[in-house]
Amino acid sequence: MAVESLRNSSYYIKEMLLIMPVVFVLTALLDVWVPKEKILQLLGKDAGTKGVFLSFVIGSISAGPIYAAFPMCVMLHNKGASIRNIVIILSSWAVIKVPMLINEVKYLGPKFMTVRWMLTVIAILIFSWITSKIIKDDDIPTGEDSLELEETK
Repeated sequence: MAVESLRNSSYYIKEMLLIMPVVFVLTALLDVWVPKEKILQLLGKDAGTKGVFLSFVIGSISAGPIYAAFPMCVMLHNKGASIRNIVIILSSWAVIKVPMLINEVKYLGPKFMTVRWMLTVIAILIFSWITSKIIKDDDIPTGEDSLELEETK
């Protein structure tokens, strides 16, 4: 059992080592190429329904494991994306990806997929709204916060 655990762990570590450099490069490129004003316009607090819809699209068509979404979401938040839209991106990345929906239709049928998708979208909307009311932008640490902590030590 221990040997099998080590095999599984090494598999996932190798996977992360292959995926994360690509994710960091793509995130850095997005950070440079997409201006802050565009992020504020499309995903900021004032983006409204357009921002919610775009957040669902970004999360649903994304590829890769959920841990690949975190660096991108940090960059989006630093550029002005709202907490609500970040929660929607992360949630839809985790549970309503297009390939997952195709598999659900194939194995569980279109009725199941449709009901599960609708309930999931409703839950994401509710929980993203609640999260945005509880967590404020100042509650999320930025890279600058960690630098300040090190300077005070």
